Amino acid sequence: MRKSIRNVFALIALVFVTACGPDDSISQAAEQSVEQFKAAGVKEDMENDALFAAEAASASMLQVQLGEAAEGKAVSPEVKGLAQEMVTAHQNILNDLRDVAEQSNFVLPSTLGESHHEVYQEITDKSGITFDLAYLKSIADQNKNMVDRYSDMAKNGQVMELKQYASKQVPLLKQHQQVLERLQDSLDEL
Repeated sequence: MRKSIRNVFALIALVFVTACGPDDSISQAAEQSVEQFKAAGVKEDMENDALFAAEAASASMLQVQLGEAAEGKAVSPEVKGLAQEMVTAHQNILNDLRDVAEQSNFVLPSTLGESHHEVYQEITDKSGITFDLAYLKSIADQNKNMVDRYSDMAKNGQVMELKQYASKQVPLLKQHQQVLERLQDSLDEL
């Protein structure tokens, strides 16, 4: 009997830990936003907007943190220069998002989502040219995802301020994508 009770408690603990698992800060922020909208009587489905805001915050925090790491760890002057640009750009993107979140009552995570944290760990564990290459590949992949997600939000968002924010950022993110693709092409030729 005691063994059964322990197994039930272990199962409950496992469910609780798993519920806070992948992208816990993103999921929690999105859920809090949705709850706030429901409590305010908003009838529209706000899950996509809330999830976008939380994901966008975590993605920009990742870009800033990886850029800061690259400023110190990168060996290539081009990568260091790009990292500085990315830190500045994504800090501005994040600040704009925080303004929108404050106006529109979205909750943003204060820490990286789990998947973004894993990317950060994976990249920063490297050094030398291996770090530079991994950093470039990672920010290119992340940026491509951001272009897709921001473009979708600009078209399909519910909250006008969030749609306008996303629409404003798409050209900058596309510009970053072009720079990253050119840099990766030049590295592939080496």
